[in-house]
Amino acid sequence: MKLRLKSLRKKIVSKKLDGFVSFDPLNIFYLTGFRAENSFVFVSPKDIYLVVSELSYPSAKKHSDCKIQIATDTFFKKYKNKKIGFDNGISVARLEKLKRAKGVKFESCSNFVEDVRLIKDRSELSKIKTACKISKKAIKYVSKKLKAGITEKDLADELEYFLRRNGAEKSAFDIIVASRKNAADPHHRPTDRKIQKNDIVLIDLGCVYQGYNSDLTRTLFLGKINKLAENIFEVVKEAQKKAINVIRDGISCKKVDFAARNFIKENGFGKYFIHGTGHGVGIDIHEEPSVSAKSETVLKAGMVVTVEPGIYIPNKFGVRIEDTVLVTKSGCEVLTK
Repeated sequence: MKLRLKSLRKKIVSKKLDGFVSFDPLNIFYLTGFRAENSFVFVSPKDIYLVVSELSYPSAKKHSDCKIQIATDTFFKKYKNKKIGFDNGISVARLEKLKRAKGVKFESCSNFVEDVRLIKDRSELSKIKTACKISKKAIKYVSKKLKAGITEKDLADELEYFLRRNGAEKSAFDIIVASRKNAADPHHRPTDRKIQKNDIVLIDLGCVYQGYNSDLTRTLFLGKINKLAENIFEVVKEAQKKAINVIRDGISCKKVDFAARNFIKENGFGKYFIHGTGHGVGIDIHEEPSVSAKSETVLKAGMVVTVEPGIYIPNKFGVRIEDTVLVTKSGCEVLTK
């Protein structure tokens, strides 16, 4: 926590602010270790305050080491004639409350904490790696459970239970189990469709461990694979390999995206790759950086991203392969391999 606060305080000073306030529950957790709704964290060059409701006060006192106060409308009165930053995305109602603090100048600060969150420290990486290990176990488990007759919903429920039983707090998002033509929808919701012999089954899962996420997708085949599906699977597999091979400190996200996208295009399936190659993973399942053709972010050691190229043939099937990857100085480490 100290290193995170040190980095944030450098930004506060560089922006010539007297403090910074965040109402984002994820940023509050990142800076205090406490998960709080309807609360805020205030950081100045010298202090940090977690301001919570009276109901949350006992739990906050137990789980956070920073100064804790019960929320009142007078908190910012002592900062009269001061300039305070706040993160964008704040609700209109909260912004109106801030403006009631007369004499305090509030300034919008885009991605103030999020930029610090980009680089994961040892503690964060340890939790992400554990989440990845649990997810890998889940894929092995589902490979044995996959059989004709089981529904997409039942398989997703089995996976949710498995993740929790093996140390996860919960799944990182609604687990995707998509069979046959349903796999052509990247965000398919599991249905009562029974999986059949020779089906393609796309499974996208992740879990939360001590507040940190993992993300993993595999495309499985239940029986025979037709030539088109086999070809597309190999193209996606190689596209992912090419993208992973270029990842290292100092490489732009768009180069990673192009490595996968260009290979898929060269093999005649460019129009069927309909999303970015990846995204950041941490406290949030989808966070910066975006690994896409439009991204201006340069990767740095300590960032964690997904690499997930896919090809989706409408009304037929889809193939996606996704891994969670840690960027290092000399290359990368695939955490879900």
